[in-house]
Amino acid sequence: MDRDRIGKAPQNARAFSLIELSVAIGIIAILATIVLVAWPKIIAASESARCMNNMRSLQTSLNSYVQDVGHWPQVPEEVESSSSENDFAYEDWWLDELKNYGGTVEVWSCPTIRRLVSSKNPKGRPKTSYTPTPFDRNPYTPYKWSTQPWLVEIGNMHGRGALLCFPDGSVHTINEVLAKRGFRQ
Repeated sequence: MDRDRIGKAPQNARAFSLIELSVAIGIIAILATIVLVAWPKIIAASESARCMNNMRSLQTSLNSYVQDVGHWPQVPEEVESSSSENDFAYEDWWLDELKNYGGTVEVWSCPTIRRLVSSKNPKGRPKTSYTPTPFDRNPYTPYKWSTQPWLVEIGNMHGRGALLCFPDGSVHTINEVLAKRGFRQ
């Protein structure tokens, strides 16, 4: 190798022309526009997937609780009656009851609701986004009906109907469940 040529550009190398540079910048601008237009849909799909994962995690926590304790969590009467006075009594009870089984505040909270609440009230605490189905103390009751959801999302946060989590860990929208049963939306 010739020592004089090290670090020097080849003699036949040429720079970008103004037209080539403009075309490259135009292509990048078009791709950036496509990404910006699709960004809200990407975020919505991501939040929906995380919400479904939260419900599956809670189903696993509830299943572990039933296996460990021998019955479905029973909300004490004083907690149910005090929920009108203390907005968080019911949520706090569920958080406390399932904390040893993986039921953290983040898992109980839909990412969409968390984003909306934190953007409007940064000091506010989001409530739980899912309501568990009340069952009796019989350890087999929660497993008895495969079509009875264990958890229901509190609202239509993802635009396809509220999410439902079933005993097998599957998560479906209420619209999907109704359509399977022959109801029209």
